[in-house]
Amino acid sequence: MDPIYVSTLDHGFSHDAANPTVSPTAGDSLASRKANALSTKLATVLSSSYADSEIREALRLLDLRQGAYHDGIKHNLKANVQKEVIDANARILDDFGHVAGQLKRVGALIDSLNRTCDEMKTHILAAKQESAPVLDEASTLLARKQETERRQHLLDAFRKQFVMSAYDLNVLTNTTVPLNEDFFVLLTRAKAIQADCQILLAYDNQRLGSELMDQTTLNLDAAFKKLYTWIQGQFKGLDLEDPHISASIRRALRILSERPTLFASCLDFFSEARQITLSDDFQAALTGAAQGQAIEFSTHDPVRYIGDMLAWVHSAAVSEKEALEGLFISGPDDITKGLELGRTAEPWARIMPTSPSALNMDHTDQDDDADRDVASSFDGHKALNDLISRNLARVSQTLYSRIQVAISNTADAVLVYKIYNLLTFYRDIFVKLFSRSLHSSSSSSTINKTILQLESLTLSHFEEVLEDDLASSLPTPTPLPPTNLTPPPYLITSLQAFADICKTRGPQMTQPELERLFSSMLIPVLDACAQGTKLLQQSAGDPTRSRVYTLNYLLSLRNTLRQLTTLVPTVSIPLAKINTEIDAVPSQIEDILVQLFLGQSGVVQTLQELEAFDSSKTSHSTTATMAARQSLRDHLAASAHTLDDFLSSGLLDAQERLKYLSSKTIASAVITAAVDRFCTAFAKLEKCIIALDLPSRDPGHGRRVENGIDEREKDAGTSIHEA
Repeated sequence: MDPIYVSTLDHGFSHDAANPTVSPTAGDSLASRKANALSTKLATVLSSSYADSEIREALRLLDLRQGAYHDGIKHNLKANVQKEVIDANARILDDFGHVAGQLKRVGALIDSLNRTCDEMKTHILAAKQESAPVLDEASTLLARKQETERRQHLLDAFRKQFVMSAYDLNVLTNTTVPLNEDFFVLLTRAKAIQADCQILLAYDNQRLGSELMDQTTLNLDAAFKKLYTWIQGQFKGLDLEDPHISASIRRALRILSERPTLFASCLDFFSEARQITLSDDFQAALTGAAQGQAIEFSTHDPVRYIGDMLAWVHSAAVSEKEALEGLFISGPDDITKGLELGRTAEPWARIMPTSPSALNMDHTDQDDDADRDVASSFDGHKALNDLISRNLARVSQTLYSRIQVAISNTADAVLVYKIYNLLTFYRDIFVKLFSRSLHSSSSSSTINKTILQLESLTLSHFEEVLEDDLASSLPTPTPLPPTNLTPPPYLITSLQAFADICKTRGPQMTQPELERLFSSMLIPVLDACAQGTKLLQQSAGDPTRSRVYTLNYLLSLRNTLRQLTTLVPTVSIPLAKINTEIDAVPSQIEDILVQLFLGQSGVVQTLQELEAFDSSKTSHSTTATMAARQSLRDHLAASAHTLDDFLSSGLLDAQERLKYLSSKTIASAVITAAVDRFCTAFAKLEKCIIALDLPSRDPGHGRRVENGIDEREKDAGTSIHEA
């Protein structure tokens, strides 16, 4: 059992016994209750098992306490416990005595503090009464301070939003300060201030907004003027190959586009500077001041000379375009937006400029109303092409004058046309170079106009040279053709020149060009040949000679055109016309030969006699019929002799007539066709004679006549068929 617990119980018992205020009856009942409680506790303790941790711990403490005097533990346990309890109580009382003394001192201290607090409260109330006005004034001052701070904050925000410092204005407007990234930042801020001023104007602060708007507008104008001056300075020494400079200028131009007037003026300045630079470079290339051989060294060869100049101009145009594409093509939308803003800032910029240096705008109707607005949009490709065209203006003038002199000094028609072909070739190249815009014609560029003028000049000079050549080559008056009926030399020369020109032009030659060339080069020569044919018809007794001459020069023309069909497809059209004319001439020769055959052989006369005999048979006069029969018989005898003479020389005579025909195939075909037709006519004559009713013998000559046909006539018919 716990000794402290037992001692406490015993102490309680002893305390109750010693307490005089408790009555005996109450003491007995209390003692009985305590005895019952004690017995109950003892029973509980005795019934507890050693396995209980509390019992086990109490026994361990008991063993430790009574280890020294184990023998008398049973007799002195209660006394020892009570003694310990008493000692403990004594110590507690001593401690409480000290505590009571301390509490008395604390009470005295609390009383002192209460008195001090009362005094302080009195002083505080007095101070409060004295400081109340000061506090009220301080509250008022604090409220004013807060209002002042709020206004200061508002002022700072306003100054930050709408006011630029003197340093910023100096960077923005002073032309002596270098233009750098800070300038563009400040310019953006100034434009933002101008936009915010419109908000002020929309509300009650119209005076403030108006003043700020005026000041900001002045600052922006000065800033754009500075930007314009800076761009002009950059353009003076611009290196188009430097990408960094191009990037900075591109950015500056994009911003400057918000002022269309300055933007156009800047482009004019740049164009003038580039005109001078390119013109000097072109002069250096012509004279050899730059590296490389001078172009003027090849002036003796006009085609090479003009080709070198055009090649230099094309190279310069390509380089110029590649260098300037970044200014317009990389961000056309930005320039478009800038120009739209510029038309708002400069209403006069909406009027379409008429000067050649004006901005490139395309105007389209937006509404059908009479007062519809005209909206314009920026075309970067067209602006680039126009700028390059303007840059090449002086070069184009020099090029025109040089080529004009070279053309005027060229008296060879083939060379002149080669120059024309060279001009058309480069015109197509420049058209492709300047044909990137969808809203404009590429032929409006300066270089294209120059080349078109040179083409017209070249063609005019070409026709003049042709006229001079024809005037010198065509004899006046037109002589008779050669005795061998060959094409005249001036036709051969013209055909050779025509072939050379067509080969020079090649597949690019169009039908109008071919017709113009044919009319100017060959028609006069062919007319002279036709005049020679007429003279030959009038002077020669043989009509076949004029046809042979005509066929010879037409065949020469056809051979020339046939050689060009592969290289110049458009030649097929005049070739078809020439073939038609050529096909008609052999038929005419064939008709002439047939008439000659019929006349020389006596067939025509015999047919006429047969017709006369048929006419006499229709009359009823026997005498007339007999006379006609006798006349026919006599004529047949004479025709036999004529036919004998013709058969021995008729074919040779026909071949002799066509011996000067250049195409032996055509000559053979014509003779064969003429002989066939003659045989057909003779067969007809034979049938007519067989049909006549004549005596079987000719009494005058003693020759055998069968069915009116002389034996010689039979032999002649057989010979003709064999021929």
